[in-house]
Amino acid sequence: MIVTTTETLEGYKIVEYIGIIVGCGDDPEDALTDLEEIGEELGANAIVGVKIFNEILDNEITYYAYGTAVRVKKLFNEREEYEGS
Repeated sequence: MIVTTTETLEGYKIVEYIGIIVGCGDDPEDALTDLEEIGEELGANAIVGVKIFNEILDNEITYYAYGTAVRVKKLFNEREEYEGS
C-alpha cells in the first residue's frame, strides 16, 4: 500500500478513484494503520492526499487520518503506458 500526502504519484497512473476514507486511533501511527486497513478492504492499492489531525474531547485525544483511496498502475515508459495494459 502506497500512502502519500501528495495528490499524484511519480511513476504511477491513477486508474480508479474509490473514495475518501478516514481512519482513527490513539496516535498518528494508529490512525494511519486504520486508514490503510480500510483502503485495503475497499480494494485500493494507494491512498493519496493524506492528512492527519487530532481532536481533544473530554481530555482525551483522538487522531484522524484521511485521504483518497485509489487504484494505481505503475508506469513503465514516458508515454504513460502502464504495466498490465
